Amino acid sequence: MLLRVKNASSVISYKNLRRIIGILGILLPLVCYLDGILFASIPLQPSISAYYYTNARDFFVGLLVAVGLFLLTYKGYETIDIVISTATGIAGIGIAAFPCIPPEDILIKTGIFQLPSNISNVIHLICAIIFFLLLAVNSIFIFTLTDKTKPQTANKKKRNLIYIICGCVILAMMLFLLIITLKPNLIQFTGIVFVLESICLVAFGISWLVKGETIFKDAKKY
Repeated sequence: MLLRVKNASSVISYKNLRRIIGILGILLPLVCYLDGILFASIPLQPSISAYYYTNARDFFVGLLVAVGLFLLTYKGYETIDIVISTATGIAGIGIAAFPCIPPEDILIKTGIFQLPSNISNVIHLICAIIFFLLLAVNSIFIFTLTDKTKPQTANKKKRNLIYIICGCVILAMMLFLLIITLKPNLIQFTGIVFVLESICLVAFGISWLVKGETIFKDAKKY
């Protein structure tokens, strides 16, 4: 009995870890925006990544690295689950380690590796694409996996529907981001990229919160 209590108190359950990952994902755009507007009177930036060059840099880097590290330490039930979570975590940390080009489009040395900002920006974009794409894949194809030896519960079916919706939302926002990149004059609102990225992160957060059985939790069997 003592051993059981000790083990239970010394580790974070996978469900709580999933909830933490989801909450951090949702908080990232909100915290960056509020920190900029409240403490430095900085208006909405063109993208979440642009907050690297504001007073919200510490929050931006810190939350992204936290999400990345949590994903790296997360161990799913299947090998593919672990591989995707690990790759997503590395990509998330890469987004923070290799900043985008400054909003002023000036060439400077930036990030912890002090790379020219145009080179850092390319790595940043690659990491961001991998990050969001894997989040969608994880939500649609991994979270929906079911033990075929057991009947699927009603709540599991509801959770699967949410996973698929969240994954499709992420893919749709990525498509919109691609369209805007190819046709920058299509939408004049300068914060459109920030909004689309925020929707991706909220969808990601919801997916992981549901995976932590924050809602539609299966009843315990005794």
